[in-house]
Amino acid sequence: MQKTPDQGAGNGIWPSGAATAAGYLVGGTVLELLGVNAAGLFPPIPGAPGWAWVPVLVLGCAGLLFRRRNVPLMLAVTGTATGAGAVLGGGIITYLLLFEVLYAGILFGSPRVSRGVQRAAVTGMVVLPVSVGLVYREWPYLLFGLFQAVFVCLVPLWWAGSLRRQTERAERERQRAETERLRAERTAQLAELRLRVAVASERGAMARELHDAIAGHLSAIALQSGAALAARDAALDHRVLAQVRTESVSALQEMRSMIDLLQSDGPLDGREQAEAAAAAGGLGQLESLAASARLAGSPVELDLPGDVEVPVLVGSSVYRIVQESLANAVRHAPGCPVSISVRLRDRRLELSISNALPASGGGSSAAAGNGSGLRNMNLRAAQLGGTFSAGRVAGTAPGQDLRPAWLVEAALPIEDAVEASLLPRQPQETL
Repeated sequence: MQKTPDQGAGNGIWPSGAATAAGYLVGGTVLELLGVNAAGLFPPIPGAPGWAWVPVLVLGCAGLLFRRRNVPLMLAVTGTATGAGAVLGGGIITYLLLFEVLYAGILFGSPRVSRGVQRAAVTGMVVLPVSVGLVYREWPYLLFGLFQAVFVCLVPLWWAGSLRRQTERAERERQRAETERLRAERTAQLAELRLRVAVASERGAMARELHDAIAGHLSAIALQSGAALAARDAALDHRVLAQVRTESVSALQEMRSMIDLLQSDGPLDGREQAEAAAAAGGLGQLESLAASARLAGSPVELDLPGDVEVPVLVGSSVYRIVQESLANAVRHAPGCPVSISVRLRDRRLELSISNALPASGGGSSAAAGNGSGLRNMNLRAAQLGGTFSAGRVAGTAPGQDLRPAWLVEAALPIEDAVEASLLPRQPQETL
C-alpha cells in the first residue's frame, strides 16, 4: 500500500494532527463566544442544552489528533462528533468538523478508506440538500442545504482528491526513478562480473597455451639432454643438440606468436594468420613431436591418415594433446613404446595414444605432477564439443599383451568446427 503524505508506520498522535485539533478547538470556541455559531444543518432536538457544542467540539478535535496516523480512528471519533452536532445544534462547528473528516479521510486514508470516503462525500452531495428540503419544505432552505453540501462535501472531495492524485503520481515517479537506479546498479555489477569472468577466462586460456607450448618444448629438451648424457654417444649427442636447438627455436617462435596475437586489436593479415596457424600446431607437425620423443629414448609409432584437412582449432587441439601425452610418456615411462593413432570417422577425428608402463608399476601420468596437463587436454576437447578420457588399461601398447598401459583417447567433431585463433583477440590492457 502506498503511503500518503506525512503518513508513517504505526499509530500515534502526529504533530500536525495536534496543531490541527488545537486550531479547530480555538476556532470553534471563538465562533461560539462571538455568537455566530448558530446556523445548523438541521434544527436541534427539543430540550438540547445550549452548551452541547462543547462536547461536540472537544470530541471532534480529539479525533483530529489521529487524522494522519490512524484515519479509521479519526473517522470514527470525529464522525461521531459530527453526527451528534447535527442533532444537538452544533452549528458551524458541525460544518467544519464534517469538512475536515472528508478532507482528511480522502487525503490521508489508505486507498480503500479513501475510496469509501469519496463515495460518502458524493452521497452527501445528494442526501444533505434533499434532507434539508424535506425538513423545512421551503425553497430557500433547499438552496441553503445545497450550498452547505457544496462547501462540506464537494470542496474537500475536489481539493483532497487533487492533492492525493498529485502525491501518488510523485510517489510513482520516485519509485520508478529508484527502480531505474537499482536496475542501473545491477547492470553495472553484471558488467563488472562479466569483465572479471572474461579476464579470468583469458588468463586461463593464456596459462593453458603457455603450459602446452612452452612446457612441452622444455620437457623435450630436458629429457633429450638427459638421454644424451646417459648414453655417452657422440653421434647421439650431435642429434640431441640439433633437436634441442630446434625445440628452443620452436618454443621462442610460439611464444612470440602468442605475444603478437595478444597485442593485436584488429584483424590479422595473411602473414600473421600463417604464423598463428603455425604456432597453434597441426596434424602435419605430429611427426616432429614423434621424432623428438624418439631422441629422448622412447620408440614412437605414428599412424596418420593421408591428406586430411581439418579446421585449425581441431588440428591444434590434436597437436597439443599429442604433445602433452608424449611428454608425459617420456617423463613417466622412459624407454617404453608409444603408439599414436589418428582416424577420421563419421566427421569426427578420433585420437588414440597409448604407452606401456614400466614393470615396476609406476609411470602413471596421473600419479605425478599437478594434473594440469590432463585438465588442459580435457578442456580442449570439451571446448570443441568432443570427448576425452585418460587412464590405466591392460595390454593396449604394441608388443605388450598383458602389460598395463596408459591410454589417452579423444574424439573431436569437425563438421561444425570454426577456424579461429587459439586465443581470443582482446586488447592487452584488459589482461
